[in-house]
Amino acid sequence: MTITAGPALGQHLVPSGLAVVAEQVGGLLDAPVWSLSDAELYGALDDCSVELARLAAVRLALVREAHGRNLAVREGATSTAALLRERLRIRPGDAHRLVDLALALAVDGPLSATGAALAAGAITVEQAVEVRTTIRSLPRGLDAQVYTAAEASLLELARMFDPRELARLGRHLREQLTRIDTSPGGDGPANTGSQNGDREGADSGTSPGPAGGPAGNDNQDSGNDNQDSGNGNQDSGDAPADRRGLWITDLPGGSTRITGELDAEAAALLRSALDPLAKPRPADDGTLDPRTPAQRRADALVDLLHRTLATAALPVTGGVRPHLTVTVSWTALLGQGGTPATTSWGQPLPASVLRRLACDATVTRVVFDAASVPLDVGRAHRTAPADLRRAVIARDVCCSFPGCDRPPSWCEVHHVRHWIDGGRTSLDNLVLLCGYHHRLIHHHGWIVRIGHDRRPEFIPPPWVDSDQIPRRNPYSRHTSDLLRAATVA
Repeated sequence: MTITAGPALGQHLVPSGLAVVAEQVGGLLDAPVWSLSDAELYGALDDCSVELARLAAVRLALVREAHGRNLAVREGATSTAALLRERLRIRPGDAHRLVDLALALAVDGPLSATGAALAAGAITVEQAVEVRTTIRSLPRGLDAQVYTAAEASLLELARMFDPRELARLGRHLREQLTRIDTSPGGDGPANTGSQNGDREGADSGTSPGPAGGPAGNDNQDSGNDNQDSGNGNQDSGDAPADRRGLWITDLPGGSTRITGELDAEAAALLRSALDPLAKPRPADDGTLDPRTPAQRRADALVDLLHRTLATAALPVTGGVRPHLTVTVSWTALLGQGGTPATTSWGQPLPASVLRRLACDATVTRVVFDAASVPLDVGRAHRTAPADLRRAVIARDVCCSFPGCDRPPSWCEVHHVRHWIDGGRTSLDNLVLLCGYHHRLIHHHGWIVRIGHDRRPEFIPPPWVDSDQIPRRNPYSRHTSDLLRAATVA
């Protein structure tokens, strides 16, 4: 968007500039967008997103000024966040995030590079929030250059990934930089902020940490949003079973929140299964079980899952019985550092959890080359056997189609050169594809091939890209490769 007029004499730049922007945006509301070509439509979407980010940076500057002037006291509000909540009609958690982000992204703030990227339109507000959340959750006491390198790495990752994936990579980074594992994630629960996200008076950003302020409330708020959306169905008039819902939200501290709604029958089944496993367990000396009822129910759920998986009673997924699958480097398994262990859902595991799992686990060795590609363990079979499927998963991580992040359990193994045409069932002739993209490859003109580094790449049909430039999926890159630049000691 181009500003074509300057402020009149005696007018301040900010109000007059915003007035010009409002006038020009108003002229765009009724523009004939239907007349745009595909290229013009893509360009307009990109330009609009850039300008939205830059306007967000302007709003953060205004919030910083309002906070600096302590306007809340003049208005009788308890905090700047409370003032913004009333004036802008936003939720308390959003108001706190706005103030916290404004202070962190100031020119002289701890995340000035993130502020500059937002002002340039290179990242979105949501990505800036995840960068701030990650940096704030890193272990205390690291050298200043580690925080700087971590921020720079996250900003580079933001060029490829959405906020959710950026948050996941941030959790991996946190585990990788945790030198002393004092709890499942490095920091004690006292440092993760309140549980409800509504922290009146907490917008000053004075809590300990490299970026100041409490950590963990943002994703917790998002978990509550999902919960609210689920509760909104209660008055819909649907049958109780139709209102079943389960939300699984990963939190920045390394844990996961589970919320949901069940009908009476399903709730009775769950309670019947958990009740015998959730009874208090006194110690041998008669000391009462110190766990709360909520903790006992959570432990019972984990116990139930262990028992279920051990019976091999669950359906086969992609040719493999479901179990907890953890990918870990040999050095990390030996406790000698390295990339954190990763679950099949992409979440990092603390070193203490890995050590416990390794006491009673089946270890399948997959040897990688220098480019993080497993060695060929092919078989002369049309259907990929379990060990070869594990090798494909170890290389591709998820569906290998560009932009797709569907997990391996949702995917099928596809022959690049069909088996019936002489293609081998070997690693260099197989790719992992979800059902949708498997059908797309077979019927819509896309070509998949294995690149020079033995990783899959996709050539779009000419009606999608006339130059047919090969594309790769950034979500298939290994976390260790993505975070290598952020782990300077």
